Amino acid sequence: MKNILLIIAISVFATGCANTTIYHWGDYSDTLYTYTKEPSDVSKSAHKTQLIEIIKTAQSKNKKIPPGINFELALLCAADGEKDNAVKYFNEERLLFPESEKYVALALENMEIK
Repeated sequence: MKNILLIIAISVFATGCANTTIYHWGDYSDTLYTYTKEPSDVSKSAHKTQLIEIIKTAQSKNKKIPPGINFELALLCAADGEKDNAVKYFNEERLLFPESEKYVALALENMEIK
């Protein structure tokens, strides 16, 4: 009986410690903080790389890509003159989060991309 209670207690504890978020965020907070605190080409590149990594890792772990990740990556691509990638990521954001349609349309319009 004690063994069963011990197993149940360990199972409950382990379940409580598990990462239960449906999204994969990676090191988003860290790289965003660095980029906003000390904006530079290096911190921008690191943040952009982290956004790409979040997308790849989320897909490989069967987790959802967090809302806004593709949108933010599209903005960074557009700022770097990568219009094809920007359109790709904007469309991906629109596909994953249909409620972002107006923001995506506005961003595309402001970039003169249709």
